[in-house]
Amino acid sequence: MSGQRPRRRPRRRSRWRARRRGLDAAPSLLGHHVPGSSALHRAPAGRKLAALALLGVLLGVLRLAVPGPAAAGGTLVLAALVAVVARRCGLPRGWALRRVRAVWWLPLLLAAAQLWLGRPWHAVAVPAALVAALWGAALLSATTPLPVLLDAVVRAVRPLARVGVDADRVGLALVLALTSVPVVLGLLEQSRAAAAARGLGRDPRALLVPVLLRTVAHAHALGEALAARGLDTAGTDEPDDDEHPGPAPA
Repeated sequence: MSGQRPRRRPRRRSRWRARRRGLDAAPSLLGHHVPGSSALHRAPAGRKLAALALLGVLLGVLRLAVPGPAAAGGTLVLAALVAVVARRCGLPRGWALRRVRAVWWLPLLLAAAQLWLGRPWHAVAVPAALVAALWGAALLSATTPLPVLLDAVVRAVRPLARVGVDADRVGLALVLALTSVPVVLGLLEQSRAAAAARGLGRDPRALLVPVLLRTVAHAHALGEALAARGLDTAGTDEPDDDEHPGPAPA
């Protein structure tokens, strides 16, 4: 009828959004990049990497070279400082708690182990150091786009080329490691849903065996894709003796 309005077609998701698998998809443990205009957002990625390394050194010194009560207090102060910096950078409320919620059992396990060993102050220092390091890495990931961070790592490793370290291969390894984490988590979620649909939600074999097989298949396919692009070679121009034998001795 002429008086009826034509039905609007549902909007299709763009191929870019539907197939997006870029480097900005950081592991869920560290979180995603949160755009902002704070001083930490504007700081060079190399300086932030150095600050994270310094945080790790301080945590190690407090853990190994400082008495128990001072180590516990120092690690708690560092963890609180990282949380305050994250809040000043404009990160959403509850950001720090969400990072810990993903691995809440690990600090409790470490604390229980230290208590069982009879070291009550270490039961505070060791979990606090873990939380501080996790928050520091997550803060770096939240204030720095992942491609920029990987470029900074490659630039930092490039001087080691004199001792045979290939910076480009290091960057490629980091890219593969970081982008594989969401894939494995997705396989784990699919296996959990499939096991629950078959009534085997509490059977660890129904969950772990499919994840292991699919992870191996993913790694095999990824290796074939790298080999097809010539990224599995040793990076030297020396010919193989088996493929290019030299002239026979006289």
